[in-house]
Amino acid sequence: MLKLSLIAWLLCSLTWRTTPTSCRQTRPAPSIQELLANQLQSYMDTKERPCENFYQYACGNWQLQQQEAHTHHGHGQQQQREQPEQLQPSDTLGVLDYFLNRQLEHLLRRGNASSSSSSSEELQPELHKKMRNYYRSCKRLKPYNLKKYLQLLQPGNGTHWPLLSRSWQPEKFNWLATIGRLRLYGLNGVLLKEQVLPRWDDSSSYSVYLDKPSLAETTPMGEGAMIELLLDIGQTKRVANELARQVDAFERKLHRLQDLEDDEGAKEMQLGYLAEYLPQLQFLRYMQQLRDSDLDLLSTLIIQNVPYMRALDELLLRQKPETVCNYIMLRLLAFLKQQGPAEISRVECIASLRRAMPLAASWLIGQRFHESSFEPVINDLFGRLKTRFDQMLAENRLQLQPPIVQVLREKLQEMRLQLGFVQLNDSDFVEDYYERVQINAHSFYGNQLALLRLRVEQNHQLLLDSSQSDVNNVSYLMDHWLSSSSSPFYVKPRNLVMLPYGMLQLPVWHLNMSELQQHAMLGFALAHELIHGFDSSGIDYDSLGNIMGPSEEISGNPRFAESLNCMQQQLATGSRSLNEKLADYEALRLVYETYFGEDMLMDRKEPRDPLLPQFSQRQRFFISFAQFFCGKLQSLSLHAQHLEHAVDELRVMQTLANYEEFSREFGCERRTKMQAKQKCRVW
Repeated sequence: MLKLSLIAWLLCSLTWRTTPTSCRQTRPAPSIQELLANQLQSYMDTKERPCENFYQYACGNWQLQQQEAHTHHGHGQQQQREQPEQLQPSDTLGVLDYFLNRQLEHLLRRGNASSSSSSSEELQPELHKKMRNYYRSCKRLKPYNLKKYLQLLQPGNGTHWPLLSRSWQPEKFNWLATIGRLRLYGLNGVLLKEQVLPRWDDSSSYSVYLDKPSLAETTPMGEGAMIELLLDIGQTKRVANELARQVDAFERKLHRLQDLEDDEGAKEMQLGYLAEYLPQLQFLRYMQQLRDSDLDLLSTLIIQNVPYMRALDELLLRQKPETVCNYIMLRLLAFLKQQGPAEISRVECIASLRRAMPLAASWLIGQRFHESSFEPVINDLFGRLKTRFDQMLAENRLQLQPPIVQVLREKLQEMRLQLGFVQLNDSDFVEDYYERVQINAHSFYGNQLALLRLRVEQNHQLLLDSSQSDVNNVSYLMDHWLSSSSSPFYVKPRNLVMLPYGMLQLPVWHLNMSELQQHAMLGFALAHELIHGFDSSGIDYDSLGNIMGPSEEISGNPRFAESLNCMQQQLATGSRSLNEKLADYEALRLVYETYFGEDMLMDRKEPRDPLLPQFSQRQRFFISFAQFFCGKLQSLSLHAQHLEHAVDELRVMQTLANYEEFSREFGCERRTKMQAKQKCRVW
């Protein structure tokens, strides 16, 4: 009987391999929740103790899983003969961008041949053509040659780059005219910073702001990075080493100017008067490069950090013109290298396209991949976060005066959530934005410079075009690296949370995800940005985005100062920005209480998920939160120089260790690493 059973099993097994319906039942595809439950478990390293290193516990196998997924995808792509192995994503946001870029690449490579094309897309053939031409010009690069940029873009005033000219004339070099010319092609934060931003007293209109570069922008590149750039443009090792030493010495002196205090404050003045107020700097040479015939000496700008400007002039007078010019050249190369593809591959060329044409890319992503059915659910989630935070403000933990509390609550009430940089029905605006730029499928370097120039010119056009002065317009951010990111952020002058369409995909968002995971991942991201409206710099802004918020009254509150000091003590091994830590700590509490309710100490016997019965709902919440930050340890992302967050491991561990509900749920004792000695809270 046993033999007959074995024979029958073998026959059935053989039939199962050849026919889809005999001796077996086809299993239905796993649901989104089943896939996410399997993913959650696959990322975890359960050998690690959660109270010692929760990041390793939640994310210990993340990198291994990504390598396996990348290898599997690579095998499936062999028939397409994709060249060299592509760069792997370094974190969750990188995974989102990687798969989004693959979808965009497929869309642009096959053109508009899809039968599912919507009528709104068919009305934009010229814009699609420009995007495809940029992509094709990138794919044709063999290899990526930074020296081409220097040949196309000279310092101006009849001079050439010293390294590329045998007869360089230092007397013709003017550093202000040079950085003004390069500002026209997107370079900013080199020696000084020029931006078109909403006015401090009327956020619906714009003004030019002149300021010193940020701390990150003056941080020395280091000799190694400079040598690498110089070798990329064909310099010998001897020349590269010598030049890097000279520029590095200058850069360190420049960085020390950051210590100067702005004891004069911001000043608004006419361009003509600025030439008299700071005659040694000749700012008109700079502004003429940007506005040329439109330069009006009666127009005003806002200048900040005047002591830095004077000290900068003194420093530059002591330097050889060749050293200053080489410094500007190296900063230009670093900037343009960042804008281009990290490697010549399909996905990286799409990433470069998104950086070069952020407005068009955002519109296309929204048109093709955004589900309008998501919007009511996401808006409801954001609304519930606002409701709970309003309750926190009303509780008045800081014991602020009632009028101040009312101002904060009004600001919260007016805060808006916006999906995408551009609304999907604003296709005409996007088309007009790129109308005058020509994109050649055989000229990547020319395309790159043309698009960079377009972006700067469109930003300065805001000074003249009153039709763009409305609370929904965020096109001035196109000159910022955030414009091509999938990460949400808070826009202070608009009092809105910007949520790019690219964020709304797995593993961060899906309509069929459990409500718990929606809160733990996207909910936390939204709460983090909401809190930025109420951090130590967000309180400067009122509900309309004007710098007229109750910052003095709140900053002078002893409880507020004590809370900030508590967080300041944890910055040594965490992020450089106190406000980022504040947003993390407060957002976790906010989203947790929004989901689980106000009475956190009630010992409720909540039903466990049958897909993950080993975890309580609250434990799953914290695991999902931590897995939002899974990534390669100490990875350096494309925009690492701009980021002010702690590395992901420290960020997760410090945020959870600061929250008593986490310790209670996992039973962490006081002596464990996941219990902060002092827990900090502001609101």
